[in-house]
Amino acid sequence: MKFELLNKKYHNRSQFDCGVPDLNNYLQRTASQDQKRNLSRIYVLAEQTQIIGYYSISAHSVLSNDMPQSMKISRYPSVPFLLLGRLAVSLNFQKQGYGDALLFDAFKTTADMAEKVGILGMIVDAKDDQAIEFYKRFGFQALSASHNRLVLPLSALSSLIK
Repeated sequence: MKFELLNKKYHNRSQFDCGVPDLNNYLQRTASQDQKRNLSRIYVLAEQTQIIGYYSISAHSVLSNDMPQSMKISRYPSVPFLLLGRLAVSLNFQKQGYGDALLFDAFKTTADMAEKVGILGMIVDAKDDQAIEFYKRFGFQALSASHNRLVLPLSALSSLIK
């Protein structure tokens, strides 16, 4: 079992089912196109061709006024982040810690990118209250503009992966 970039010719996307049609459809129909167009990168946790889970990550910016007070940088109208666009685990592998493993791999990817480009951390759009609680366990904070948009500063992210 390993983390790797999605390979549409190798990974079996058609059999993936996390129980959320939008997340299944994204992986099965759109993810490889987004990757080809350089809109995002899709990382899978796979056992050979079987996808256990996946996440997508891309560049993003956030309006400074929407940031939590502790992270506001007043002289810039927007600030750079990486966006964790989607995260899903196959029904056959849920409740076994794979969601945490995917998130920590996304943290490592973000930390690696922060050494190469300027970013303040990670942003995520949680799909529901259960997802919000999942992300808050790791220190994500809600942005003032949206209940479901959460932010994790690079400093907090770095301490989690140490």
